[in-house]
Amino acid sequence: MITRKQVQQAVTGWQERYVGFLSEHTAQWRTWAEQSDRMAAGEKVRLEDVPDFFKPDYGWAEVVLDMSSQGEFNWNDPRIAELFAQAVQTPFYKIWGETIVGIVRALADSAGIASLVEIGAGRGNLSAHMLESLHAKAMGQPVVITDTHETVLENLSGLQQKFPNRSIETVLWDVNKPAPKPVAGLRAPVLLYERASLTYANFAAVENLAQVADVLVLGDYFNYTGELFAYDLIFEKIGLKPLMYSDVKPILQSYFSDHSIVDLEVHETIALPNVSLIVAWK
Repeated sequence: MITRKQVQQAVTGWQERYVGFLSEHTAQWRTWAEQSDRMAAGEKVRLEDVPDFFKPDYGWAEVVLDMSSQGEFNWNDPRIAELFAQAVQTPFYKIWGETIVGIVRALADSAGIASLVEIGAGRGNLSAHMLESLHAKAMGQPVVITDTHETVLENLSGLQQKFPNRSIETVLWDVNKPAPKPVAGLRAPVLLYERASLTYANFAAVENLAQVADVLVLGDYFNYTGELFAYDLIFEKIGLKPLMYSDVKPILQSYFSDHSIVDLEVHETIALPNVSLIVAWK
């Protein structure tokens, strides 16, 4: 049985740094919301006028609106690959990943976690950081890395070579469907973690994760207030529907004994409409 005290101890330190960063760097979120309104209305907004934190979002909005004006969104457009490459290099993405890894590692140590599962490997940045962190602390939990695409998993082969003494398994899993046997049959307690992968799924995915997780660390944008802005609607054009906390909360309450929003203080301080890191436990 994992307790709130264990979770609070695991989060302590990481939370203060993460909340401080977001409170400072997203403080001008209303400015970006207004600018995205103008962009959606066809007005020109200069990149240099956009608050630094939201410049990557500006890049996405600009490309999506340009493609929409041409009739369709093309995931193979070279600009998309460039935007993804730029996103993972931002200070926020870096501290987001560090915070997720730090909390997961602390929980794995204090709560006796037997198996770790990463949801949505993407470019493998979070996977590598997690394995390096576990190796540095001489923690031997086996790690299962999942993704929807086989080619993504094939590109992770170098991780096993880098960590030859660790059990690393890659599993194909579309999280919109129930967990495959290699995940469902893992030794408990099982901790699942992810960063920015549920954006491409639906709310049923949260339930599929909850069914196999004893601890769930969700790093994603969850709309906490229910208020939508133009940037939300712009991204809907490419199928990225906002994840509403009001939809996720009942699922977490149904499957877990409790959950905690790590960055709730940011919303309480600057009214940021999104939260981005949730820990749930059974």
